[in-house]
Amino acid sequence: MSKTIYLVRHGQTVFNYYHKVQGRVDSPLTVLGQMQAKVTGDFFRKNGIKFDKAFCSTQERASDTLEFITERKMSYERLKDMREKWYGIYEGQDEVTLPWNHGSVADPTMEADFLAVDRMKRAIEYIKKQLADGETAIAVGHGAILGMYVRNIFPETNFHFENCSVVKLIFDGDKVEFAGSYCPAKGMK
Repeated sequence: MSKTIYLVRHGQTVFNYYHKVQGRVDSPLTVLGQMQAKVTGDFFRKNGIKFDKAFCSTQERASDTLEFITERKMSYERLKDMREKWYGIYEGQDEVTLPWNHGSVADPTMEADFLAVDRMKRAIEYIKKQLADGETAIAVGHGAILGMYVRNIFPETNFHFENCSVVKLIFDGDKVEFAGSYCPAKGMK
């Protein structure tokens, strides 16, 4: 029997709006980010998607997004392993300063991609253990770590997480299926 996990990126934040590097540094959701989360929640409800369990990163932008999606009607667990990648000295700086193609070589305090992916894998394994066969979970996290995780398992997808975009994964034993991607809030301004 299978277990389904919907991975969701948080809504737009103040730092997203101003194009600031936002790894472990947190900033609140903008009004648009709140609306994106509400629209994403509407998407799930309109499609009859119900969650047995809910998880998110320990960062406020993720938990706030989850609360808007679920209309604060569901308890959830915060997971440290779902936190965004640590960008070292670049945290809070303009995105243009980030050495995109050099990573932790340019800044040894920056978390290496493979370490972030390993953390996300641990989080997914934990979530799977909390689900009974046939159950469904939502897990709200962050664009970089969610994207690296999905591309690590499905390199052919080259999927990029927009704000409040969704990836549906179905786990059956050791097998995982990329069962769809959605962006209910795409184009919202």
